[in-house]
Amino acid sequence: MLNRFIQYLDALDIKLQKMFSHQATFIKCKIGCSKCCENGNYPMSELEYANLLDYYNLLSGKLKNVIDENIKNLLETNKGENYVCPFLIKGICSVYTARPLICRTFGLLSYNKEKEKNIPFCVDLGLNYAEVYDNKTSKIISKGADGTAPIAFNIDRQYLRSSEFEKEFNICFGEDKKMIDWLREDFYK
Repeated sequence: MLNRFIQYLDALDIKLQKMFSHQATFIKCKIGCSKCCENGNYPMSELEYANLLDYYNLLSGKLKNVIDENIKNLLETNKGENYVCPFLIKGICSVYTARPLICRTFGLLSYNKEKEKNIPFCVDLGLNYAEVYDNKTSKIISKGADGTAPIAFNIDRQYLRSSEFEKEFNICFGEDKKMIDWLREDFYK
């Protein structure tokens, strides 16, 4: 099933690349900016977690040791609040190829099933969409410097994990948990 899930991710990444390109005026994401990896709880499905572990097992022993130490520290100190992703090493995602959906879609303006717009939290840090966002009204107020208007995309995790995609790619996402809960189950086996 992981091979079919990777096909799903490849198809999704092509669509996401187009979305990020279309919104390039508003996106400040770059290598080394890891604000989204430093303050989250990283929900993921069982299938996403299995893919993450499969990729983790391919890493070098030295890198796995660093990650294992990060996981150990996280599990000893975290009481359920947001945390730094244990796979973040020196500002770089060590499992980027296998990162979960929440990580792949972060940074884009999105909307949920109620058509409510979700602005990435990094807007408050002066990053994505900051130049067209009004903090007082919590609304997009203008077009970008190039005249492009921000667009919200349907990249809600519930939609991306829907039965529509499960059927199309013959996959089953399975249970959904925060990363720390998956790690707790594995680490304390």
